[in-house]
Amino acid sequence: MLPRLTHAIIALAVSLAVLLAYMTLGKAPLFADLESEALNTRFRLRGTIRPGPETVIVMIDDTTVAELGQWPLSREYMAEAVDRLAASGARVIIFDLLFSEPESALSPVLDAALRAAREQLEAFGSPVSMELDRILRADEPDRHFANSIAKAGNVLIPYAFVFSAVDANEMAAPKAIADAAYARYRLPPGAPPVESLKPVGFLVPPAAIIDTAAFVAHVTIALDSDGSLRFEHPVIGHGGEWYPSLPVEAVRAYLGLPRSEVAAAFGEGIEIGGRFFATDGNMRLPVNHYGPTGTFPTYSFVDLIRGRLPEGVFRDRVVLVGGHALGIGDTLPSPFTQMLSGTEHYATVVDNLLHGRTLIRNDLAVSLDFLAIVIGGLAAAAVARVGSFGVSAVAFVALFAGWSGLNLFAFAWGHLWLNFVFPSGAMIVNFTWSALYRAVIEERQRRQAERHRRNLRRYFSPSVADALADQDEVFAFDRMQVAAVMFVDIIGSTQFSERMAPTETMNLLRGFQRRVERTVFANNGTVDKFLGDGAMACFGVPQPGPDDPVNAITCARALASEIADWRASLAAEGKPLVEIGIGIHYGPVVMGDLGGEQQFAFTVIGDTVNVASRLESLTRTHDATIVISEAVMAAAKSADASERVLDGFSPLPPQRIRGRDQVMHLWAWRGPTAGAEPGTGK
Repeated sequence: MLPRLTHAIIALAVSLAVLLAYMTLGKAPLFADLESEALNTRFRLRGTIRPGPETVIVMIDDTTVAELGQWPLSREYMAEAVDRLAASGARVIIFDLLFSEPESALSPVLDAALRAAREQLEAFGSPVSMELDRILRADEPDRHFANSIAKAGNVLIPYAFVFSAVDANEMAAPKAIADAAYARYRLPPGAPPVESLKPVGFLVPPAAIIDTAAFVAHVTIALDSDGSLRFEHPVIGHGGEWYPSLPVEAVRAYLGLPRSEVAAAFGEGIEIGGRFFATDGNMRLPVNHYGPTGTFPTYSFVDLIRGRLPEGVFRDRVVLVGGHALGIGDTLPSPFTQMLSGTEHYATVVDNLLHGRTLIRNDLAVSLDFLAIVIGGLAAAAVARVGSFGVSAVAFVALFAGWSGLNLFAFAWGHLWLNFVFPSGAMIVNFTWSALYRAVIEERQRRQAERHRRNLRRYFSPSVADALADQDEVFAFDRMQVAAVMFVDIIGSTQFSERMAPTETMNLLRGFQRRVERTVFANNGTVDKFLGDGAMACFGVPQPGPDDPVNAITCARALASEIADWRASLAAEGKPLVEIGIGIHYGPVVMGDLGGEQQFAFTVIGDTVNVASRLESLTRTHDATIVISEAVMAAAKSADASERVLDGFSPLPPQRIRGRDQVMHLWAWRGPTAGAEPGTGK
């Protein structure tokens, strides 16, 4: 795998690349829509929030239209609603209805005829036109509505910005709207403020209505790129002035603040009575949605008009009057419903401002996004190196779950909107490339190790080959341990090699060595080395065990039977017959590498090896196939060797071995006949 420092540098580079993408492409439709959906998921996971007690809704619903019998409702009903709300002690009365056209008490047909006649006579200054004008203005419902507004003294009337001159009924702000502009605002130094919305005119109520209102504010809504309602626009500019939205004016009215106590800081947020609410760079205020339709206390308009509501339900409250019936009012998509009324949206923003629960999406949130991208990316790359692939995958899932939980916690309890998409992307990309690179490298290393083992197994037994392949340094094996050492030699090889061609001799030796190797490996032994016409094998190398002497005896008997069978086939071919002698001793050996730094041989040395070699020589003296020491016999019996393993061994007279002063007690086994069952000697 990559060195840790190099891996960390690459992971940091990937994280910085994701950070650059966040800074340049974060608002691109694809990424904005992904983040919007992630935000909607956070809303749903968090669940609904109970609004404060200050805000209630009076809704013109289907019941209202059915009972009052028409839409739009007469302004006479609006006047009565204002009178009743004012009498009930409502602190602020807010209409989320655009009264963009005047209403006459005359029938629509008569009203249209009289207005047409007045227009024809107006140019001549006829007294008849003046009389017609008086008739048209007499007893207007708008006048009654305006009188109720003026009498209440706490009514907010909305207007809307329009973005096409065709839709406007005023191109310049009327005095009532101009007077409601922000009295204090701070522009960004050295640059004009960023305007996400650029209206060309206004859609305003008749002067009689808007001029008598205590408060006026815009009700312009702009949906996000995915069609969801995600932001409020507390500041919209037109003609060099900046105008507040309905929720801003509603909160100012509820708190009884002078206009000077409300200010806009472009690129930062808005201030209301000393409390600051952060916006994004486009002066958009993120909305903290509370829940689906019906989250706020809602009363039917007709119940208000008919006096069917209990006393005190509106006292000292912000009351929003809007419409949400079939074909009436606007419905907007939110994280909780696709049918949220505009009135409920404004109630939500009002409550956000009153209780300081707007979503925080400011410079602090962006800085935390930066940290999450970098730290999350590095952490994901780090866990890709942990343990096995399964362990690293589990670690990544835990990391991602931890990040998701932290993001949700910040959202639910701190109202902090942290970007989810780009930090998650940094984690996924860094983990993916790290895991794939690790898989490629480990597969390459596995193949190299397997090749290395195959090469080693050409010269060593599988157990030694594996042990050598797992070592990083030579001379790392040196240690003393007990082992059973077996020497096997072809008897009389010198004589028959003189009568055979070299290639035939080589083939004969190879046949012998294959049988030795196969039999030793089958009995958990190690071929230490081939000695021309002989071989040295060990049992208990590199790891000793209690069955090593038993394995050595079993191997010797099986090899004797293997060679006996081979003799029969050689005899049938008219080739020299092979006869072997085997000596086994059990005791301490020193295991390690012998040689230089590049050329070396793994072997065991010590007195046990020398004695085993001497015992093999004694097979000729005692006409035996196998000679073992008392140490081998005792160890085999201690390991509970079966009778079949030790069957056929007979004791020899005490022997003095060359190179040793003490006599040794030995056991001999005189060999099988051709075709005998391995391990039986019969």
